[in-house]
Amino acid sequence: MKKILVLSAQPWEFERDSITQLSSRMGEYEFLHISPASVKGPFREYRFKRRLKRAVSRAEMILVSPAAYAGSLPPLGKPVRPLPDGVDFDRFSVPADLPVPAALAAIGAPVIGMNGAIDGDSNLIYIEKAAEAHPEWHFVFTGPVLTDLSGWDGYANIHLLSGVTDPPAWVNHFDVCINITKNEDSSPVGLYEYLASGKPIVSTPHPAQVLDYTEAVYLAGTPEEFIACCKKAIGERDAWKTRRRVEYGRAASWEARTAELEKILRELSNE
Repeated sequence: MKKILVLSAQPWEFERDSITQLSSRMGEYEFLHISPASVKGPFREYRFKRRLKRAVSRAEMILVSPAAYAGSLPPLGKPVRPLPDGVDFDRFSVPADLPVPAALAAIGAPVIGMNGAIDGDSNLIYIEKAAEAHPEWHFVFTGPVLTDLSGWDGYANIHLLSGVTDPPAWVNHFDVCINITKNEDSSPVGLYEYLASGKPIVSTPHPAQVLDYTEAVYLAGTPEEFIACCKKAIGERDAWKTRRRVEYGRAASWEARTAELEKILRELSNE
């Protein structure tokens, strides 16, 4: 069985979903994961270099995550590509006439929602300023809370609903989907889910992949721009933008990602 090495700056848990999705569709390849973050104890750097050398010698290709991590690596002598993130397109492109989750229906509209963790990389001030300026907007968060949100205290229009079990049903009933990360190297999975749904998207310029979709995404670099973009997104009536987002989402499907990798591997084998 041919091997693909996933070389990550992060432990296995952070890459599990991507590796699982790719390996389930590429049965003739075995995906190996190695990360300096997973090496514990004394002489960590030395032991990691030994493991890396052995793993590289066995691999057909090396996938690196995050993409910027490749810049800190020595020459590896094998083809290097970024580890792709993707989306289960069929799940998130479901028809909008699916039943509205009861908890969401009770909130009212417009709903500006985010599916994903709120953590130290989140631009919390964007939400605070927007919730204060527009108490008629409802900000809904369906992911885990991993940071201090005391700055949001007192805002009745901010709703924390972690533990949601059917994210596509929620995303497809948000009026606007938002991404508020300030980390350029964060995973773009949520962005791809939003694109697949076709819903209007307001995003920071991060992660870096969002800049590939500027014609279909409203970009906000400050709290003031975030408020203005949310206003535009709420009022959006452009069917072309909706179709374009869905097209982008389909191109980010795991089927498309797998096809891209298989094409690269075929080209390498013919060199």
